[in-house]
Amino acid sequence: MNSQNKYVVSCLVVLCIAFALPIQATKLLERVCYYTSLTPQGDTVTLSGKVSVPCGKTAKGIILLPHFTIAANKEVPSTSTIPESKYFRDDYILVMPDYLGYGITRNREHPYLRGDLVAHHCVDMLVQVCDSMLFDMCVEADAGINEAPLYIIGFSEGAATALWTLRLIEKEYPNITVAACYAGSGPYDVATTYDDAVANNRVGMPLAIPMLVMGTSESYGLNLRREDFFTLEMDGCYDTYITSKEYSFVSLYFLMASRKVNHWLSAYAMDKRQADTRRMYESFLRSSLVHFPYAEDIYRDDSLALGKDTIIPDWQPKAQVYIFHSYDDDIVCYSNCEHLQKCWQELPNVTFETGHFGGHLRSIFAFMKRVKKKL
Repeated sequence: MNSQNKYVVSCLVVLCIAFALPIQATKLLERVCYYTSLTPQGDTVTLSGKVSVPCGKTAKGIILLPHFTIAANKEVPSTSTIPESKYFRDDYILVMPDYLGYGITRNREHPYLRGDLVAHHCVDMLVQVCDSMLFDMCVEADAGINEAPLYIIGFSEGAATALWTLRLIEKEYPNITVAACYAGSGPYDVATTYDDAVANNRVGMPLAIPMLVMGTSESYGLNLRREDFFTLEMDGCYDTYITSKEYSFVSLYFLMASRKVNHWLSAYAMDKRQADTRRMYESFLRSSLVHFPYAEDIYRDDSLALGKDTIIPDWQPKAQVYIFHSYDDDIVCYSNCEHLQKCWQELPNVTFETGHFGGHLRSIFAFMKRVKKKL
C-alpha cells in the first residue's frame, strides 16, 4: 500500500470512528415516506425519504438534513442510517430526503450538484411531511413539538443543497421560518470547482466527475454523449460503477484509484472551445450559487468570455447562517468558501469558520461537532 492509499485509509478510519462516537441514547420512531415533486423536465415524480422522531421527549426542533454525496442506493436515508443523523437524532425531528436518482427513483440519473433543483425536492418533502404525517408520528412516539424551530444542516453536496434550500424558502415560502442554516465544505461554485480540477489535473473524489457530467446533461437536457466526454476506461465502467448504484462511496474511492482528471475525462470534455463542452460549462454556471472567475484559468482566449463574469447570490439570507470550510480540503476546493465570503462577509447574521481542520473526510466530523454545540 503506497503512502497516498495509507492516508486515505487513515481518513476513512477516522471518519468511521467519528461517526460511531454519538451512541443512540433515545428510542426513535422512524418512517419511510413518499412525496411528490418535479423532475428537471417539469413532470410530477414521487420521491422517497425518511422521518425520525425521538420518543418520549419534546423535540428541540426540526432539522432538514440533505445528505452528502453517496453512490450506492443502500446509503440513502430511506434504506440506511446516514452518518450525519447520528449527531442529532436523540433530540431533534429529522427530515431526510432521498435525492432524485436514489430511493424509489434509483433508475434515474441523479442531478448531481443541481442544488436549485434538489432544493425543491427538500422543501416539498418538508411541507408534505409536516402536513400529512408528522403530528401522528409525534403522538405515536409520545413526543412533543411545541413551536419547534427549523434548522437546515448539510455537508459537502448537502451544504450546497442546504443553502439553495434556504434561498428557496426565504424567496418563495413566507410562512416557513428557518432559524439557522449550517453548511460545511460545500461546492457552491460548481464552475470554479470544475476549473480547479481541470487546471490541476486532479480530483479528490473521482466518482464526482462522471456524476457531474451526466447529471448535468440529464437535468439540463444537453444530451451529452458519454463517448465524447469520458475516456474509454470511464465509459466502460460507468454503468457498473455509477448507473447500477450498487457500489458505495467508500468502495468507489478505492476502485476509481486514479486522482488524475484526464484518466476519466477526455480532452474534449476539458476544452471549452468545443460546443458541447461550452454548453456543459454554461450549465455549471447556472448551477453555481456564486461564481468568481478562476484565477488560474488555463483558457485565456478572451473571445470565449466563458466563466469570466462574476455571479453574486441573488439574495441575502435572513436566517442565521454558519459556513465552515477547511483550508486543507482535498475534495471541494477552498475557493468555494472564499467566494461566498466575498459576498457575505459583511452580513451580521452570517458566520464563517475556516482553519486547518484536515482534508474533506477528516473535517466532516469537526463540522458536525461544532454544529451540535451551536444548536
